[in-house]
Amino acid sequence: MLNSLEQIIADWLQSLSFFSHGANSNYFANWLMFICWFAVAYLLFYGIYRLTIFFVKKIVEKGDKNFQKALLAKKLYKRLSYIPVLIITNVLLKLLFNEYTETGYALSMALGICSILVVCGILISILNALDDSYSKIQYDRKSSIKGIVQAAKTVIYIIAAIFIICLLANVDIKALLATLAGASAITMLIFKDSILGFVAGIQLAINKIVLPGDWIEMPSADADGNVIEISLISVKVQNWDNTITTIPAYDLISKPVKNWRGMSASGVRRIKRSVFIDMTSVQFCTKEMLDKYRKIQYLDEYISRKETEIEDHNASLAFDTDIEANGRHLTNVGVFRAYLQRYLEHHPMLSHEFTLMARQLQPTNLGLPIEIYAFAKTIKWVEYEKVQSDIFDYILASINYFDLRLFQTPSWNDYRKRH
Repeated sequence: MLNSLEQIIADWLQSLSFFSHGANSNYFANWLMFICWFAVAYLLFYGIYRLTIFFVKKIVEKGDKNFQKALLAKKLYKRLSYIPVLIITNVLLKLLFNEYTETGYALSMALGICSILVVCGILISILNALDDSYSKIQYDRKSSIKGIVQAAKTVIYIIAAIFIICLLANVDIKALLATLAGASAITMLIFKDSILGFVAGIQLAINKIVLPGDWIEMPSADADGNVIEISLISVKVQNWDNTITTIPAYDLISKPVKNWRGMSASGVRRIKRSVFIDMTSVQFCTKEMLDKYRKIQYLDEYISRKETEIEDHNASLAFDTDIEANGRHLTNVGVFRAYLQRYLEHHPMLSHEFTLMARQLQPTNLGLPIEIYAFAKTIKWVEYEKVQSDIFDYILASINYFDLRLFQTPSWNDYRKRH
């Protein structure tokens, strides 16, 4: 049929006075068939594309709008309309052209490459639509599948490239894969960092080690801020000074990184800070001191209860309490610590659902640390700092009332006053 159709067109062209030679008539007959084939393919594409978009819009209006609109935005339906066009044009190609001729072979190769690219484009559109619609889900707004999507897209691109090379080189795919397998050791050696980053990116995405919106600290990369983007091989962090730090994905797996996601999820933020007391100011409480401390609302009940407990203890063991080193006695630092505990328990901006205490730490050359360990009911930076500052302002101002002194490294002004 091919030869007869081509011959009929060639004979018709040769019958015209302009085409006197058979070679010219065959050449132009070939081109005429190509133009007809291309025109039919274009008309098919235009018609099928318009029909596809028409029906797709109807489907989008009735279906799941998020995912359907994402598919439409990522051109999936347009690429799906290419499939029937490619099938029909391929049938026409076999009817009109001999695949063993140069024109038939070239067009057959072009259609084969287009088919691979269309399938690749369809899969990429689906992945992009999944990523786009997933990122808009209300209940999981922070999660990201960008790394997994990029990994899948990379695999698709590699497979498509392998099929195109096999088609152009007319090589069996098994032979090409065997060649690539033999060169894999060299490839892994050359692209070691890229492969490590690729694997680390997949681990980050699957295990959700870091999510968009997380506050992370990574001193080795000078990063301290919010994660704004997670890709397959890198993570972008917007620091608090609005600079952007890009961290390789592998570094987040292999190096220390602090993620504040738990703090953000809990709705509270820890306060862990100490004041240092001059240990020479620590002493047993006298009656006058205790009478003064009783005037503090938080301490009246505590002092009465502790006095009774200590008197009973000392009496049961027959201690000579005239010597203060015998038995048990209240100390000003102990009373101060009890006061801080009750002060924290009555503070309206501290959470009672988490650990709340005033504790004494190991003495150092800077003095005796009294640490406040509590959780503020806010994670907003400015409000948190205000709560923390108000607490320690009050502690620093009230410590002298307990006959205690703060310790700080002497300054030149301290030495000058002594002399």
